[in-house]
Amino acid sequence: MRRIMYLFLPRWPIDRLRLSQRKDPGLPAEGLAFATVTESAGRHLLAAVNPAASAAGLAPGMPLADALSFLPRLVTAAAEPAEDAAALRRLAEWGGRYSPWTAPDRADGVRIEITGSAHLWGGEEALAADLLARLERRGITGRIAVADTIGAAWAVARFAEAAERVVILPPGDVREALALLPVEALRFDPLTARGLRRVGLRRIGDLYAMPRDALTQRFGETVPQRLDQALGDLPEPLSPLGEVPSWRLRLSFAEPITEPADLVLATERLTADLILRLAQEGMGARRLDLGFHRVDGRVERIRLGTARPSRDPRHLTALFRERLDSVDPGLGIEDMILAAFAVEPLPPEQIAFAGCGAGDKTNGIAPFLDRLGNRLGFAAVSRIEARESHIPERASVRVPADRPCLPLARVPHKPPRPIRLFDPPEPVEAFWLLPDDPPFRFIWRRRRHQVVRADGPERIADEWWQPEGSGCCDAIRDYYRVEDEEGRRFWLFRAGSHGTGGAPYWYLHGVFS
Repeated sequence: MRRIMYLFLPRWPIDRLRLSQRKDPGLPAEGLAFATVTESAGRHLLAAVNPAASAAGLAPGMPLADALSFLPRLVTAAAEPAEDAAALRRLAEWGGRYSPWTAPDRADGVRIEITGSAHLWGGEEALAADLLARLERRGITGRIAVADTIGAAWAVARFAEAAERVVILPPGDVREALALLPVEALRFDPLTARGLRRVGLRRIGDLYAMPRDALTQRFGETVPQRLDQALGDLPEPLSPLGEVPSWRLRLSFAEPITEPADLVLATERLTADLILRLAQEGMGARRLDLGFHRVDGRVERIRLGTARPSRDPRHLTALFRERLDSVDPGLGIEDMILAAFAVEPLPPEQIAFAGCGAGDKTNGIAPFLDRLGNRLGFAAVSRIEARESHIPERASVRVPADRPCLPLARVPHKPPRPIRLFDPPEPVEAFWLLPDDPPFRFIWRRRRHQVVRADGPERIADEWWQPEGSGCCDAIRDYYRVEDEEGRRFWLFRAGSHGTGGAPYWYLHGVFS
């Protein structure tokens, strides 16, 4: 059964400022009233308040003028919603140590799907207790609810009156737990909530007996939809913060580590465990992510890609080792998570015997490409990939070296093509006798070449069904392979045909080795 953990952060903007105060002191002492202020429609309103201000009767949404009349010594600062959102996203990313299915919610919450992962922490209670303990060490106030649906976990975390900071609903207990909560707990906008209260529907349980059609006609589709999502009658997906990995391994430490040698040993262990599992499935890794979870909540990452599927532990560990010096351990790293985001089938291969020099050439170039790609970025390392086209300059494209190789399409037999092509083709001055004859002389780069042998023409027309245009040359080309008096071979073509008006133009498209 699906299980959702919701982390509610009631004082997130204040807690976030407290965390940043360690680097930039400027906030009042903990016992003094403090609030952040935002501007809305020309009015200054309180955006968030600390416990001292809340105890004095202040609350978010109160006009600043009224708040100062109640509490003249209130210390204020401008709200920073963009910084709050960025920090919440980082906190949600840090929550990936519990599950890869994590995402920030609104401005003060984090959703985490813990289906199938709670047992790794000793159960849901132990997992929630561990999360709250880590937040408390950083000075972050939070409340956690675990339920079968996102809507139920959201409602309980924000509106349940229980004194406990962790509320866990047993599987299948959603309907009874939500019945006594106010209708605002179904994530309605204020206007819809006021409309429901106006007709006497104040609690979620009051909606259970109402026909769905009647609710839709009176309040729109939002009310029955939110109710069904909270009860589990309508699915509600949880979109994770990032891509969900195919494989994921975690290594926790009894004490935070900072030494480079310890990071290397932990990397080797994680890589070896991942390789063992990949080998059992006959797969190879293409994209890897090694996350270093620091005690201060920051996550350092090393992302790698490979030119071909790999499960060589020495090679992958060497790639990580080259970039470990870029990891800042801070006050210590308490968890390391190795995730494989792209894997491909990698069947067993025959390797060379000891002392033999005949090995797989692709195995020799792949590690070199991996080192270049992970140091310079795979966007800077490309390879040529065949493309199904009879236009020479469109028959191959450059693609990143880490992109999976596509199967080669079967193409009909073509006359020989030069190894080196010019892009774009270079114009030449040619001389010929009859319309379809090859040139007997041409001038290229101010040098005259006398043709002694020629083969052609090979006519190539434009691919009218493709969105690309015909380029700088005319659509119809007649290609000739010619050899000059010094034995050099060229690939010339005539753009256009006789009878279309004007003299055709000649171009040199490539040279043969």
